Amino acid sequence: MSEHTSAIPMQPPAARVSETQRLLTRDHSRFMTLCAGLLIVAPLLVMWAASQGAMSLSLEALWQSVTGTDNTDANLQMKVMWEIRLPRVLMSLITGAGLAICGAVMQGICRNPLADPGLIGVSSGAALFAAVVMVFGGAMGLPAVLQPLLLPIAAFTGALVVSMLVFRLARTTSGINTLLLILAGVAINALVGTLMGLLAYVADDGTLRLITFWSMGSYAGANWQQVGLVALGVGFPATLMWRYKTELTLMLSGEQEAKYLGVPVQKVKSCSLFAVALLTACCVCFTGIVGFVGLVTPHICRMVVGPDLRKLLPLSALTGAFLVGSADTLARILIIPSELPVGIVTSCLGVPFFLYLLLRERKGQYHV
Repeated sequence: MSEHTSAIPMQPPAARVSETQRLLTRDHSRFMTLCAGLLIVAPLLVMWAASQGAMSLSLEALWQSVTGTDNTDANLQMKVMWEIRLPRVLMSLITGAGLAICGAVMQGICRNPLADPGLIGVSSGAALFAAVVMVFGGAMGLPAVLQPLLLPIAAFTGALVVSMLVFRLARTTSGINTLLLILAGVAINALVGTLMGLLAYVADDGTLRLITFWSMGSYAGANWQQVGLVALGVGFPATLMWRYKTELTLMLSGEQEAKYLGVPVQKVKSCSLFAVALLTACCVCFTGIVGFVGLVTPHICRMVVGPDLRKLLPLSALTGAFLVGSADTLARILIIPSELPVGIVTSCLGVPFFLYLLLRERKGQYHV
């Protein structure tokens, strides 16, 4: 070594390993603290959300109803709580968690921070089939018992049909191509938009208003049967995504690198995309489209715990539940006695954040 060359100080391997372990321990502690905090605060959110609305519910009256006190007002408030408010709050929490999980997985598979479940046409397919039922459902002559089920069944079917069509267009001899998936989703979304325009043209004013409100999302009318069905529909695909959490995390560095590490990339991608389509379909079939949850929530969580899906998925689920639960409550109380579509409230947060991500992406400052 020449006299003009200075030695470069380097940490011994043991010191570097110790520093890495310290950082991992710190990140894990932060993750556990956040999850524990959200779980502790969750009952408070449920109590606050259930007590807000056109009819204010007092804790005193609810307690009198629980203890069996003969109080007409207390009994009415308890009926409102159990038959209207609680199912609605739980539905918002479940669907918010599901949509946030879908967003985290979609952004991981596509390795694109601007991806969300609507990218593959799930939401637009549900909206198209729901609009068809709203426009032509009266001509089907179904019994009155089946009429309430027709709209959610049509929305669920439309979501799966359109997503399967997108998957078919994106499939090649080597499996599902992510770039083709995005392009096929854009094309199908454009086609669905055209068909929605035609339906809006032939619909009367009342039906057009129904289509518009359904497309913006609403949790009004949620009941315990719907909550049970959605919980089951969300649980299975969410479990499937959790099963592949390690493989999806390894795929963030590139599909070729993941193959070298022994990850069955095409199997994981196909199963995860199917789970995203199924979960999103379950979330939108009863409530309509709630936009920007799958886009915004994973970013908020990724800024805190990083891209590791072993931490990102549970934290996104909890944060998405809080986001949609709070948005639905605000939608009920901002213009009492009327209420806003919940999609408007979530979009007020999502649109500025989306533009912020576009600006960061243009400057090359953000990577999944």
